[in-house]
Amino acid sequence: MEQETRQINLALIGFGHVGRAFARLLIDRRRWFLKEHGLECRITGIATRGHGTAIDHDGLPVQKILGAWKKDAGLGAFHNGPACASCADFIRQCGADILFEMSVQNMKGEPAASYIREALGAGLHVITVNKGPVATHFSQLTRLARQRDVRFLYEGTVMDGAPVFGMVRHTLPATHIHSLRGIFNSTTNYILTQMEQGAPFDAALEYTRNAGIAEADPALDLDGWDCAAKLSILIQALMGGKVKPGDIERAAISEDTGRRVRAALRRDRRLRLVARAYRQGGKVVGKVELQELEVFDPLAAIRGLSNILVMNTDTMREMAVVENDPSVEQTAYALFADLVSLL
Repeated sequence: MEQETRQINLALIGFGHVGRAFARLLIDRRRWFLKEHGLECRITGIATRGHGTAIDHDGLPVQKILGAWKKDAGLGAFHNGPACASCADFIRQCGADILFEMSVQNMKGEPAASYIREALGAGLHVITVNKGPVATHFSQLTRLARQRDVRFLYEGTVMDGAPVFGMVRHTLPATHIHSLRGIFNSTTNYILTQMEQGAPFDAALEYTRNAGIAEADPALDLDGWDCAAKLSILIQALMGGKVKPGDIERAAISEDTGRRVRAALRRDRRLRLVARAYRQGGKVVGKVELQELEVFDPLAAIRGLSNILVMNTDTMREMAVVENDPSVEQTAYALFADLVSLL
């Protein structure tokens, strides 16, 4: 007997590099969804800050939208229904089962947290790669999701598509994480390892900006805020702490850091921006620090754009997750993996 095809409707807030890579991945994996899950995924809504909004409950022509995007066309021509005056209107009218929140990063968490609250309150599952709302509103949003009996997933907020939260949730049952440390910011790690090879700070930073790796405001990377937000999410989601980004002691890097990089090299050590969390007196403490590492330290071997998370646990002792040279496709895959986990 042939399996009946189910429909699942998706809506996207934000359609930048990650959103478009995710849309292409959905198109590429259409046959896989049908074969493995008997499922047809339809994007019924896309809302953007600069290109307008489009809703069609029968499914938007995503391939055409992607093609028109190269010509800088707006979404208005693809809209079918009443106009949306706000993102709240969009969430109520899009007809989606799952909202993918990918708006511009803001370390205060707004307006993304409001979009997520609106969607969860309306009974939609929410998947995001936006660090700000998860770091600053974690308890509130996860509690609301439980109350509404929906899921709130955020795999792509730390280490792009590398499995971190899903791995702990599904494959490390009853495991207690004593401490963790890692390198979570590709921009600063690239700059530090380029300066090891004699490249100037400004040239290394410019590369990350041109490649779309650095945050829109590079100060979020250089001043340690991006690292602090990711560390805050790890502490709250994996260690049960209540640490917000502003509670985390941060170090910054600048052109002057080059002297410390070269001094460390002369001692056969490596300078890295290390995020770490540990338990102290019943609390969890988080810090983002410039550390000189012995060359045999696994964090010292992480070069360029690569990231690493090392966890010290009561069941598996020390274990590490490494992501080499991530790109926008890996972040899009985190959205995809979270979507599959809902099926």
